[in-house]
Amino acid sequence: MIPTSSSSSTNGCDNISSNCVIWQGPDIACIDLCNGDTITEVVAKLATELCTLITDGVISNPSLVGLDLTCLNIPGVTPTELVPVLQAMITQICANTTSGNGTETVLPMMTLPQCLQYTDGAGNPVTELRLDLFASLIANQVCTNLSSINILNSALTSITGRLVILEACVLPCSSPIAQVQVIPTCILPAVLTDVSVLLLALEARFCALETAVGLPTAILGTIQQSFITASTAQLTNPGSNYGSIGGWNTSPVNLAQTVQNAWVVIDDMYTAIAAIQLNSPSGCDAVTFNYTTVNVLDTSGELTAINFNFQASSIPAAFNDCAGSSIITITDVANVSVSSVVSVSSLQNDASGVTISVPTLNTQQALNVSIAFCTTDGNDTCSATQASVIDGVLPCPTNLAASSITSTSVSIGFTNLIGITASYVIDLHDAGGTLIQTTTINNPSPTVAYVFTGLTPGTTYVASLTVTLNGATKACTDTATFATTSAVEACSTGMDVAFIVDYTSTMGSVVDGIKAGISSIITTIDSESGANDYRLGLVLADENTTSSPTYVTSTDYLALPSTQRVINTGSTDYQFATAVEMFQTNNGATFTTQLNKINTGAPTAGWPLGSGSSAPDPTDMAIGLVVESANFLGAFRAGVAKYLIIYTDNLPSGSDDAFDSTDVARLNSLAVTCATNGIKCFVLGLGVDQTYTPMGGSATYPWRTFALATSGNYNAAYDTATVISEITNGCA
Repeated sequence: MIPTSSSSSTNGCDNISSNCVIWQGPDIACIDLCNGDTITEVVAKLATELCTLITDGVISNPSLVGLDLTCLNIPGVTPTELVPVLQAMITQICANTTSGNGTETVLPMMTLPQCLQYTDGAGNPVTELRLDLFASLIANQVCTNLSSINILNSALTSITGRLVILEACVLPCSSPIAQVQVIPTCILPAVLTDVSVLLLALEARFCALETAVGLPTAILGTIQQSFITASTAQLTNPGSNYGSIGGWNTSPVNLAQTVQNAWVVIDDMYTAIAAIQLNSPSGCDAVTFNYTTVNVLDTSGELTAINFNFQASSIPAAFNDCAGSSIITITDVANVSVSSVVSVSSLQNDASGVTISVPTLNTQQALNVSIAFCTTDGNDTCSATQASVIDGVLPCPTNLAASSITSTSVSIGFTNLIGITASYVIDLHDAGGTLIQTTTINNPSPTVAYVFTGLTPGTTYVASLTVTLNGATKACTDTATFATTSAVEACSTGMDVAFIVDYTSTMGSVVDGIKAGISSIITTIDSESGANDYRLGLVLADENTTSSPTYVTSTDYLALPSTQRVINTGSTDYQFATAVEMFQTNNGATFTTQLNKINTGAPTAGWPLGSGSSAPDPTDMAIGLVVESANFLGAFRAGVAKYLIIYTDNLPSGSDDAFDSTDVARLNSLAVTCATNGIKCFVLGLGVDQTYTPMGGSATYPWRTFALATSGNYNAAYDTATVISEITNGCA
């Protein structure tokens, strides 16, 4: 409304009826107010709702007349208005639900009836319980009673059935029942007797018998308890078992069979005990002479002494060796003897025995042993002579090996540890076992080497050894298998050169040296190839305790095809072989690019140096992938010179991070493959100085043997000049 200055205005505003002012706000459902109502209606509805709130609200303290409030137990006169009733209820609730500090629920104590009173764990009588515990006790007792009622009901049902039977068949019935009569023979007098009477007598007798004999379960348990079986040796005849005795039950299933077996055992025991009583040894019968021998060998494997052990003898305490004691005599084939006097009564309890040296005897052939035993207790003198034969011992070399293998020749060598009087025969067979060549080595030096010539190129041969000493001859079991190389191609026909780098953590400086001189090495290879093509390949060999190499996230590594990234799960760790650069024609530039990436970059690029869990390293795995698989690095070409250059500072590990006889065999096999295919192997680095000593053998140099077996070479140096020299010499 806009105020005016009219004389008919109030407080500056025009007078207007409230019925003429319209509500233009939203509808309000709770007071039934609608858009379009007059201000008179709006004010009236608001005033009505306000009065209702004042009249009916809690503050108005409405009357409660008509409500039954007796259960509230309000002290004094029960109020009839809301406020005092609510207050009385709040007071009652607080009094009944909390303790004096208002923090803990208080429940009334209940007196236990006499039948539920008990004594607690401390021995105190319990006559009342808090309401909740009282309720729990009553509930448990109810459950117990229900369970007992169920048991009683079941028993009553059973008893009722039995009573029905008794009433019908035993007790006098409405009409007499005629029973069958029989004449007992043992339980009752032999006169006609009702069956019911006999049955009762039988039951009584059966129960008495069952009590005396035992229940079936106990009887079966007794049957199964015996540890003597059909395979148990007899006492009277230890060479036979109880199963061979007639009447023996192998698997007794009843008491009768068990008793029968028991009598068989008792009879055997009786016979054995009677024999002991009749034949108890006395005097010399109680003396037993016996012995065992063990050969004592020196480092060369020759027999130098014999140990005698007399623990198999049994000499009673009353007996001692005779005055001259027992005499041991050892004689060789030439009738040369050594003797020794021993006390068997003392040695029978000595586990170490006595050792007799035989330096003057021919121990390569059989030795005859004679022991003249003699003991006495002062009354009886017990003597016996026992003889035995000890086989001669002729040791064989353990390091028979082939080296300096060419297409037509080979050097077969070994270490001679048994002196110049020995004689060796070296036989050379083909793979089918046909003897190709043979030679005899007399007056051998400590190191023996013989060169066989006139062999067929690309052919597998087996070398074997026979040794003779002091009239004894022995064919040795160790052999050396090798293959002559194919007709070696001149470097001028072209060259395939594969570089295998031990990429473990100790090889960082070596890798840097290779990178620094690689251009000179490639120039040499290009020059030696003449007018023909060369191809280069680069392989990294690495290992780790996890299944991922250090460069697993490198983009250069991940860019390689999966066939060039080999991960092997070994017995103790993981081995990795990576073909960084495949064989490609005249690829000196790309080879150099790939080589310069190694030992550089972060884990996400380049080729960070590998790990290496420990020495040795898996270089032999890399060699196998290069020479045995055409898919890894690419196949070597025919009609060209083939080189494998290996950089390493350790022995090869195979798949177990250790070098042993298995790795020796693997290297020999790889050498044969390389030689057969005309691949010369050059091993460079400190690994060529690493030795291996087989059990009972002498130290060997596995990498040196491997390189020489392929007509290659070895050198402890890694430098560029050495590599160039080896390539040049190999080509020459």
